[in-house]
Amino acid sequence: MESKNNLENCGKADTHVHTKYSGFSKYSLAQFPESISEPGMVVKAAIRKGFDVLCITDHNSIAGALKAQQYAGKEIVVVIGEEVSTSEGEMIGLFLHERIDPELSAEETAKRIHEQDGIAIAPHPFSPHCQCLGRRVLHLDLDAIEVFNAIHRDPYSNRLASRNFIANGKAITGGSDAHSIEMVGNAYTTFSGSSADDLRASILHRSTSFGGEVTSLAACVRWSKGAALEIGKAAYNSLRGQIQHDDVLQARVDRIKKRNKIIALVASAMFLMPPIPHISGEIGERITRKKAKRIWDENSI
Repeated sequence: MESKNNLENCGKADTHVHTKYSGFSKYSLAQFPESISEPGMVVKAAIRKGFDVLCITDHNSIAGALKAQQYAGKEIVVVIGEEVSTSEGEMIGLFLHERIDPELSAEETAKRIHEQDGIAIAPHPFSPHCQCLGRRVLHLDLDAIEVFNAIHRDPYSNRLASRNFIANGKAITGGSDAHSIEMVGNAYTTFSGSSADDLRASILHRSTSFGGEVTSLAACVRWSKGAALEIGKAAYNSLRGQIQHDDVLQARVDRIKKRNKIIALVASAMFLMPPIPHISGEIGERITRKKAKRIWDENSI
């Protein structure tokens, strides 16, 4: 997808990035880490790709963002963010100082973000596979709408967000929603200037734009394989009593029952056997597209 603005003299920010501090999601009977990315490696990837600003938005946590700031140096600015699970769908808060509690109403979450002088953004508002706010965003005190999310590969979600909100009186953003190192920067927000303050001002003045490309299916498969490998390693180390307690992922796995660790180890090994990851990716892609088309039809009336 082409950016709506000329990128010359524009700053670039990835406003939606995850690290290993994003926790776990449940898929069927299994729990899967949202990301296995080390904060320092995420920062290096953003620098390597020429970004001015990097927003770390882990699920219901600012710990990864605080870690990432330690690696920023003078080459890039790291903004503390959080993708908050509200009772009505996910909401991103940027420029935060404290963590926002999950499971509050969307209205209360936006209020608490603004009480910190933060920026409230609705990510992937019509997602078929993430908790989203949908048309509720029309009635919330939000500063921006994410109209281009790189991991939404279906042909409907981003188009629906863009069509509904590109001229709706709110700023627009693009974010990679990166769950692996290679995904960082796949989508981005462009703004006038180059600093975090410039990004914030551009969002408030509704002068942002977006660019980038959707993340490839191959990259999504590699992410799932990497996550399965890390779960298997963590389960194996825990069973041997060699867990690294300063590692957030391994510490989480160490807390589960021994039986579940064995199941996790076996399931991870089975998942990594070719061609299972690729078949799973293709099946997931087809299911997601069908769900996205249904959401498109429901919101196109």
